[in-house]
Amino acid sequence: MKAIKVLIAALGLMVVLHGCSSDEPPSTQEPTAPAEAPNEQVEQPANQEQKPSREEQIAALKALLPDGATKIPETAAEIASFPIGRYAGTNYSEHEQELQTFLNDLPAIENPDQEVIDLYYLALLGLFAEDYPDPERLIEDIKMASFGSPDIDDPRFQFKEQYNVEIILDASGSMAGQMDGKTKMDAAKEAIKAFAEALPKEANVALRVYGNKGSGKESDKALSCSSSELVYELQKYDAGKLAASLNQFQPTGWTPIAYSLQEAEKDLSQLAGDKNTNLIFLVSDGIETCGGDPVAAAKQLADSNITPILNVIGFDVDGEGQKQLKAVAEAARGRYVSIRDKKGLQDEFFKAKEIALEWHNWKSKESSKAHSRKVKQLLNNTQYKLKWNFLADDEKRNIDWMIRQIKRDKRFPQQLAEELGRLQDEHKRNVDKRADELEDLLDSLAKKSYKETIEAISEQYGTKAGGN
Repeated sequence: MKAIKVLIAALGLMVVLHGCSSDEPPSTQEPTAPAEAPNEQVEQPANQEQKPSREEQIAALKALLPDGATKIPETAAEIASFPIGRYAGTNYSEHEQELQTFLNDLPAIENPDQEVIDLYYLALLGLFAEDYPDPERLIEDIKMASFGSPDIDDPRFQFKEQYNVEIILDASGSMAGQMDGKTKMDAAKEAIKAFAEALPKEANVALRVYGNKGSGKESDKALSCSSSELVYELQKYDAGKLAASLNQFQPTGWTPIAYSLQEAEKDLSQLAGDKNTNLIFLVSDGIETCGGDPVAAAKQLADSNITPILNVIGFDVDGEGQKQLKAVAEAARGRYVSIRDKKGLQDEFFKAKEIALEWHNWKSKESSKAHSRKVKQLLNNTQYKLKWNFLADDEKRNIDWMIRQIKRDKRFPQQLAEELGRLQDEHKRNVDKRADELEDLLDSLAKKSYKETIEAISEQYGTKAGGN
């Protein structure tokens, strides 16, 4: 009987254990994924970009170079003809946001060789290369200093019965910018007044302003672009009238350069070049913004019967503005100069005043200064050497700042900033050396005739003997 009870208890225990095992939750372990086939490729996520190849990075770097920049300039002619930098004539602090964008676009090429380092430096020059006076511009300055000389075959530089000067002044909104504690417009007005006061009483002067109506807003563009006003008609100097003319406008609108050149041609249309010495000064601190073609207008002006000498003055202009204004001067077979302050503007007008005094002496049959004396005064002045030196200092300061930004950017190898700094120091020494050579050449020309001077400059720099 006892044995039967033990058997029954064992069977009951087995039933309980079976019930407990059936209540366990199923396993949460996922089945093992089948092994990949040895040659099967795993697809990359759609949003993962491939790193550009070295060749693609070099191509992107070359795309940042200005047109025509193929090598680091070495000779004086190469330095002077190098494309003007986008921010030439300005300080890096004025463009830090744009420069940071440029830096972000600059590809970081690993282990750059010398060829690639040179490309980086050319890209920096494309930002800040200054507008160094070139030999052709030097020839034009000598022609101005030799105005009236019988050696100059160009009839525009021969004295005629009447002497006329028209000033075309930028009155666009940017002329409200500050310079030497006053607006550029106020500085220009003062320089114009001083110039007119110093003219011989027989000479005529006129003043035209453009962009002096409306505002810089898009809604006022049509009005402003059609504003080019002869505020002081061609006449002898009258202090009261000129002062009233200068006081009636302030910098406000857009920049219709082409239209103003066309209107200036009309102003002087009755003053044929065979009987009139006609000078036009275009003063602007920026490019055409009204859709006109100032280069075509300048060529049309030069080909007109008034045959004027067009002097284009870039007044505190950036690189883009300098390129366009220089092209305007070249189209008119005229002269371009870049200035940065009121004194520079006064100096340019002073040259026109000196010509007027020489014209007065010629007309009154008095003896004028000998050509050699006038050119000696021009060439012995160290302005050309100093300008090269000053521009080189500005260029170096700006490029050095960019090199420091590259050094701080961890994307670029450390050696790149070091090599760029070496190139910059080498370039600065070379520019200073060329400035010294230029000064030596000019000193040697002081006693030569006009033609000998032009030929010597052309031989030294390989330019055309374009002095006539």
